[in-house]
Formats: sequence, structure tokens, C-alpha cells
Amino acid sequence: MGALGFVFISLPVLAIVSFTCFAACRAQQARALKILSIAFLATGLLCLLTPVGLVGFFWLTL
Repeated sequence: MGALGFVFISLPVLAIVSFTCFAACRAQQARALKILSIAFLATGLLCLLTPVGLVGFFWLTL
């Protein structure tokens, strides 16, 4: 049950935090922060799409 809580609760929360950091870094003028924003975007997408992928995987296998 703890693993399900991590996947379906913690990962979407981490995705929201990553998207917020993405927006904050993207708004800055420094080139290094704009490059760092790409890492936050990738992390956010990975955290957001993992639960969706698991639900789709289990739905297709049943």
C-alpha cells in the first residue's frame, strides 16, 4: 500500500513542484537557469506520467 501511495500521491505532488520550479527558472534571465528549467520540466513530466502509464498498463493487461 505504501508503494501505491507513493506512485499515486507523492509523484503528482513532485510533478507540481517541478513544474513550479520550471516556471521560476524559465522566467529568469540567466542562461544556466533556463537550461536547468529543462531538467525540471523533464522531471515533472516523468513524475506526472508514471501513474498514468501504470494505470494504462494494468488496464490493458486485464
